[in-house]
Amino acid sequence: MKIKKRNIFRLIWFSLVTIFFIWQWTNYQSRNLPEDTFKNDNKVYVENSNDEIMFLANNSKNQNEIIFFQGGLTDPKAYAPLCRKIAENGFTCHLIKMNWRMPQWDYKKIETMFDLKNGKYIIGGHSQGAKMASQFVYENPDLMQGLFLLGTSHPRDFDLSNRILPTIKLYGELDGLASVSEVMENKNKLPKNTNLIEIKGGNHSQFGYLGKLLTDNTAEIDLTKQQGLTVEKLIKFFNEIETKN
Repeated sequence: MKIKKRNIFRLIWFSLVTIFFIWQWTNYQSRNLPEDTFKNDNKVYVENSNDEIMFLANNSKNQNEIIFFQGGLTDPKAYAPLCRKIAENGFTCHLIKMNWRMPQWDYKKIETMFDLKNGKYIIGGHSQGAKMASQFVYENPDLMQGLFLLGTSHPRDFDLSNRILPTIKLYGELDGLASVSEVMENKNKLPKNTNLIEIKGGNHSQFGYLGKLLTDNTAEIDLTKQQGLTVEKLIKFFNEIETKN
């Protein structure tokens, strides 16, 4: 009887664990993408390959191109609406697909994908993708034209404070994975000219078209507003860099 009860308990425990992980995995998938996200039109041409989804800005005179690193474990398509908006505003955006969805394992692939020394690129990303974008800047001084960080407490394990590089960090007031206190704690490791912008009422998950990620807080603004504010701040940042080049 004891063995039978133990087996029932194990079955229930493993079932609950399995359900939990399936539920969490679904939250890392892209969802509710706008219908026109991958459509070609007179503003944007979309090309999907094994290594990236490229949103080519048609008829744009901007020289800088954007390299966007996905968050860890997240479906890269969750950032496609944001990348498309960037392209609609005149900046070709390369949404990089990471093997196993892990930026820390695959972030150096851009060295073979692009002519980084002769081109003009601004790099950034969300969450773990933002961490690895800052890591790439740390390892490759003077290679990028700018750095943008979304929903991350990094750089945390290295110091960029001696770099003169246009940098912007956007963080959500209610981010449960990269809290405001964590962002402020590592503020002194960013380039001194960094522009820190808090998204009031924003959380971690709504920097992408995702479900609510584990430990994240509930946002007080909707997805559309958080995405809109993010695009607005990023485009202003990109335009400032473009003007200086």
